Amino acid sequence: MAGIQEVAKRAGVAMSTVSYVMSGKRSVSGETKLRVLQAARELGYYPNAKAKILRATGDVNILALSSPMHAWTYYTNYAAFFFGVANRARQHGYEVLLLMDEDGTDELQRISDSGLVDGAVLLDVAVNDSRVEMAKTTLVPMVSIGISSDHSSVISVDLDFEQMAKMAVNRALILGHKHILMVGSGLSSYENGSNFLIRTRDSVKHYAACSGMQVSFYTAESSGRQWAEGLLDRAFESDPDISALFAQCGLEQLESLLSACQARGLRVPYDLSVLALGTLGNAANMTIPIDEIPMLPFAVGGRAVEILLDMLAGKCKDVGTVETIPSKYLKRGSMVPFVGKK
Repeated sequence: MAGIQEVAKRAGVAMSTVSYVMSGKRSVSGETKLRVLQAARELGYYPNAKAKILRATGDVNILALSSPMHAWTYYTNYAAFFFGVANRARQHGYEVLLLMDEDGTDELQRISDSGLVDGAVLLDVAVNDSRVEMAKTTLVPMVSIGISSDHSSVISVDLDFEQMAKMAVNRALILGHKHILMVGSGLSSYENGSNFLIRTRDSVKHYAACSGMQVSFYTAESSGRQWAEGLLDRAFESDPDISALFAQCGLEQLESLLSACQARGLRVPYDLSVLALGTLGNAANMTIPIDEIPMLPFAVGGRAVEILLDMLAGKCKDVGTVETIPSKYLKRGSMVPFVGKK
């Protein structure tokens, strides 16, 4: 990696100026600061984690929340995490600057370089996320809600979706269900690397295979009754022994699936047990109250803020650390023992 001398030469400034930009100990003009940062990035010179913490004095009392909006963004979940972060930040006297640019990286880089924020929380992190990669070169600390494949440049916190999947599979196994229909979100969410969806789906498949269970996975490309009936037709044609449904989709889509089950003559839960995964604790309001293992946006968002504030106070864990928060099973009677086919 290049050193401070090479950066100074590339930017046409003194080494002390580079040091001031990286440490924030003295004021540097905006034009010079940007020139130094550009030279540092071109040469691959990154301020280390300690330097970022020393620079982030907390004087601004504003945290950035980077959450790009995409066509596949599920707005209900999005809002819950936003309020989880904002609520905890306000408790500590911080305001939150919401960054919603679809790309996310350029906007986050610009705001971080400007000195307008003390640190940033990354939301809706993908498996391969350019914002996490960019965190190597920023001058403020960052915490990721979601675990990118390479998370060495941030501290990551998220719900334990692997534990969620194991809990779901174990519950079905204890009740005697061996054939599971899993309905996920839209296909584009998985294709674009939606972190929690992929981790949950893959973990369900893994734990089910280890237990000798069969999982038929389908994505939710619509939300109406016709779509739901067609999906059930395909699923039961492929595996007539399905006896439980894991719903990783939205509640509107799950309601359509429940309606299609009724039209098909399937009684929930007696003919088909149902469990919702990654919802917000509100599946009790369905036509039939549904068991669920919810996301905990206030717990996860709040913990991300606490970690970031610890970093600003110099009490942080090592960058690259991953922290997961366990979910809980909400039992409402929609998962019952398998009694066999009529």
